Amino acid sequence: MKLVCSIYDINQAEEYAKYVKYFLLDSSLISKENVDFLNKLNVISILKINFMVHPFEVEIWKSKIKEYILWDCLFYITDLGMAHIFKELGAIGRVIYDPITMLTNHLDALEYYSYGFDAVGLSNEMPIRDVKEIISFENLKVFYQVFGYRLMFHSRRKLVSLYEEKIDKKEEHHNLRIREATRQESYPLVEDETGTYIYRSYVLSILKELDGLHAEYVYLESFQIENHVFLEVLDIFTTFLKNHDLAVALERMTLLNLPMQDGFTYQDTVYVKEEF
Repeated sequence: MKLVCSIYDINQAEEYAKYVKYFLLDSSLISKENVDFLNKLNVISILKINFMVHPFEVEIWKSKIKEYILWDCLFYITDLGMAHIFKELGAIGRVIYDPITMLTNHLDALEYYSYGFDAVGLSNEMPIRDVKEIISFENLKVFYQVFGYRLMFHSRRKLVSLYEEKIDKKEEHHNLRIREATRQESYPLVEDETGTYIYRSYVLSILKELDGLHAEYVYLESFQIENHVFLEVLDIFTTFLKNHDLAVALERMTLLNLPMQDGFTYQDTVYVKEEF
């Protein structure tokens, strides 16, 4: 099992490297200089290319990836269009393919894995028992999020900017959250040059299932978690993997006072038709 954590500020690298040897490098940090720096810390970079590629962008991205594959790193993608580029360039075996919510059964997971990926990402929106069953099929190599805010929606459209244009009003784009009229929860929202991203309202934590989870990569997301808190989370997870003292680990997690929930870890997704 390989611990992976996200990183959005290269200045945090030396602290994170005390706990984790695989970093999911935000797209804003992708550079040869940063990859080489992390290699010197004995950290393997996983370049995050988590957006949809349009047909007119294929040649542009092919040129970029030709450069990237010369670096000592892995790649994380969410779009099959990007996968075809890596396949054509002979680098598909260094790619983690994570379609976020799509892979929810072993037949789909095996089909995608057979394409040649290093690992495939399973959805967090299914019970953990199903996740473990999928992993057990033919020793499937899996990438699975075990902590942090979970991405639930992505669009290439810049939805906040479009809304601002509609109402003819500009707002600060820092720490945005959105709330549906019929719900109490608010959802973290990010808009950047690649589109709009909306996250679940809670912090996912499935620490207590870690022992029986035979995933190749287990992922801890630092998005909107204060740095000192995330460092404590890294310490809790790494310490637990060494001593397997679940009671102590859970007690330490509780003291962080994060809005943690199990999500769909122990229940299936249920779609209920709204009444009008």
